[in-house]
Amino acid sequence: MFTGIIDSVGEFVSSKGGKFLFSLPDDYSEQVEIGGSVSVNGVCLTIVSLHYDEQRFSVDISEETKKRTNIGLLRPGKKVNLELPLKIDEFSGRLDGHIVQGHVDTMGKIAKIQKRKDNHMVRLVTSRKYGKFLVDKGSVAVDGISLTPYQVSGGSFTVSVIPHTYNNTTLQFVRGGSKVNLEFDILAKYVNRSVDSS
Repeated sequence: MFTGIIDSVGEFVSSKGGKFLFSLPDDYSEQVEIGGSVSVNGVCLTIVSLHYDEQRFSVDISEETKKRTNIGLLRPGKKVNLELPLKIDEFSGRLDGHIVQGHVDTMGKIAKIQKRKDNHMVRLVTSRKYGKFLVDKGSVAVDGISLTPYQVSGGSFTVSVIPHTYNNTTLQFVRGGSKVNLEFDILAKYVNRSVDSS
């Protein structure tokens, strides 16, 4: 389980078959272990090997993950958002962001980016069938980043990105047409399921 508050921006190094290699941030070295989880662009993955001398870690990527997320589109040198899972003892404190499972629902596309004063307004589009999970002032994870959608219309929505988030995530590198991972709020999915089954 994650919160959508990005810990670090890492880098995709290389892949061979289903094994993908990423850079290991300095402050992760004492916090990660083989078999542990890490969110890469909002995708919950299991660390299968650690290379401390090279500051890298590797994960196994299934064909389903390659098809459903932008992990399969990565090229060497591409920046990725990284987040370590929420610790149990952190439940006794504040929960920043929102509950993010790391189970990406689909990919969306950046339709437009506009700068307004210090903020960046990002318009995203995806299939209209996901519109039922989008609520004005609700929550959505975009490449693992906890954001608030508004101006929701079908599968389209806008997010306002503050300078801190823009400068400390991969949103600073996206352009119109970029594909991003989307995970819709788990509460919205449960409510929709409950309504559909009643």
